[in-house]
Amino acid sequence: MTLATPMLTHLRFHRWATGQVLEEAMALPAPDLMKDLKSSFPSVYDTVVHLYQSDSVWLARFEERPTGTRTDYEAPGCLYDLRSAWMDVLGRLIGFAEGVGEGGWNREISYKTLGGVPYSTPIWQMVLHVVNHGTQHRGQINTMLRQLGVTPRNLDLIAYCRAN
Repeated sequence: MTLATPMLTHLRFHRWATGQVLEEAMALPAPDLMKDLKSSFPSVYDTVVHLYQSDSVWLARFEERPTGTRTDYEAPGCLYDLRSAWMDVLGRLIGFAEGVGEGGWNREISYKTLGGVPYSTPIWQMVLHVVNHGTQHRGQINTMLRQLGVTPRNLDLIAYCRAN
């Protein structure tokens, strides 16, 4: 197995798990979606927006475009439009990874944080960060869903592997 296999598997899992969470969020009544549940971000909606913005920023970094500021990554207000935009971002991330040759995973990409701090990071570390960051916040969303009386879906990597 090459390094491309687990990297692509992780990104495809990230897209699948994101889709699962979006379906659950879209089923919530608006008051529940916006309810302040005292997490890293106040509501399910705010957490979803943060994840969308983060994935969009990381896509810009993978594509070696300037990241600009957070306002450059405003999320569509409607969850249906947000889902469409986010799935496009995730598709482009996967497309990028599909084009990385076996020797390319260690290539470092230089970028700046939204605060202007410069970094240079190997592609494989960036991919794992994006997926891990998504997993962290999807877990928070699952906790919020439980607080709202919803039993969340199983978002474990092994659940994705078994379904695919």
